Order: sequence, then C-alpha cells, then structure tokens
Amino acid sequence: MSNKHVHAIYDDDDKLLSAVKHLRSSGVSIKDVFTPFPVHGLDHALDLKPTRIAIAAFIYGCIGLTTAILMINYIMIVDWPQNIGGKPSFSFMENLPAFVPVIFELTVFFAGHLMVITFYMRSSLWPFKKAENPIPETTDDKFLIQITSFKDQKKLMSIIKQTDYHNIDIIEHQPVVAEPNKLVNESSQVSVGFVFHSRKYSDGSSNLRIQFTKGRGSQYAKNTGIRIFRKYWSSSKNVVSTKHPEHEKINKQLENIKSKIITGKEKFKSGVISFDRLHNYILDN
Repeated sequence: MSNKHVHAIYDDDDKLLSAVKHLRSSGVSIKDVFTPFPVHGLDHALDLKPTRIAIAAFIYGCIGLTTAILMINYIMIVDWPQNIGGKPSFSFMENLPAFVPVIFELTVFFAGHLMVITFYMRSSLWPFKKAENPIPETTDDKFLIQITSFKDQKKLMSIIKQTDYHNIDIIEHQPVVAEPNKLVNESSQVSVGFVFHSRKYSDGSSNLRIQFTKGRGSQYAKNTGIRIFRKYWSSSKNVVSTKHPEHEKINKQLENIKSKIITGKEKFKSGVISFDRLHNYILDN
C-alpha cells in the first residue's frame, strides 16, 4: 500500500502564513511546516501550544543558585575560611556581598547550558543527525507545508490551488521489500521549478531560472534566457501576467519549457537522462 504526502511550496513568508490560515480554516490537517527562518505569527496560525522552556529555565536557574550557595559556603566558610584584607568574617551572611558575582554567574551558567541541552534533546537533534527537511530549499528561500493525512486528494489540491503557491509535489512512498544483494536508490526523486536569480539588474529586472533538485543534497540552477520584472510573475501558475507587454511570447516559451520539464522528469526516472544533464534536454532548443 502506498502512502502519499502532499508538499505545498511557497516563495514568501506572507504567502505561507496566509496559506496556513486558509488550509486550517478549510479543515486541512497540517503535519509540519518547514521554513528557512522563524515566521512571526506562524505558531498562532498553526495553533501550537506555548513552549514550556521558560519553566525549565527557571528550574535550571534555581538548581544553579542552590549549587552556587552550597559550593561557595563549603569552600569559603566550612572547609577553608580565610582572613582577607584583615577583615575576618566566618559566616555566610557576612560574606554574602562578596559572593554575589559567583552566585549570579553560576545561576546563568546552569540555566543557559541546560536550556540548550533540553532543547536539543526535545527536538531529537544530535551531532551527525541526518536532516529531515523534505527539500534543501527550505534552508534557503522556500517555505513548505507538509500534509500527510487526507481523504480526498482532488479536494485537497483544489484548496491548495486557492492559495498563492509556488509549486505542489505529491510524494508517494512505497514500502520497500529488502532483497539480498540489491541496493535501493533513495535519490530517484527530482524536483524542477522556476526561481528568480537573487541578483537584479540596474533596471530592477531579474533572470528567470530553473532550479533542479535531487534528493536532499544535489541542487543546481540554470537560466531560461527570460529576463523580467518580478511583479509580472505569477508563481501560482508559473506564467507572466497579461500586464507584461510581451506576455504572449514569453508564456509560449514557458509552456514549451514546462512540457519539457514533465517529459524530462520521466526520462530521468527511467534512466535515459542523468541528473547533471537534465537541463540540456529542457533548455536546449
């Protein structure tokens, strides 16, 4: 039995936030959201419970405070009392003003370090752990909504298409039956989408590029030869708006490219084209 996941990809944090609100209001259950940076208001849109790390920080601070008091009392009062500057005072309370810096630093030390350890343990993060983000672009400039539980795929797709999405991927996981002496290719999935070059020309226009991604680590981008202003681009339909003076000509080029993307991905899956040469098939005239 196959297990399908739907990945709705966005190229702007405002579009993502609006999409999350729309999906939740439509009754869609969101499994997770991947972003390259914290998005203000996303936790409220997802109705996430408030973090309890502040409670843990208070407890860790109390542990540090107690440790500091017991340690410095034993060292300076019980075990080795000293006559400093001709002012002997062999009680903790009399020396308390001098002990404040040590007590404060240990309180902060325990709270800070144990908070970090708790965060990594709670998040299941440890050295050399393999990344779990579905696509590498979520560490750069893309935002992804992962939906794993749904009954009607057509209805779900129609709801997502009402948002200003960049791309939609349907990932189908098939159970793998282990066979002796047979290796399973985990990088058979390839994603191809339109992106703008981060560098703009002096007039404000940018090169429209195609980004190729395989698995979780291999990625490169190639120019399509189309240079436009971003305000004319519709990311939900991957077309140039009618406000552009040459929209018919450019959209005809884009339709040709999009049809080649579909056939190119099929050729890659069948092994006819390698990932490094996929752009040659799509962009060569």
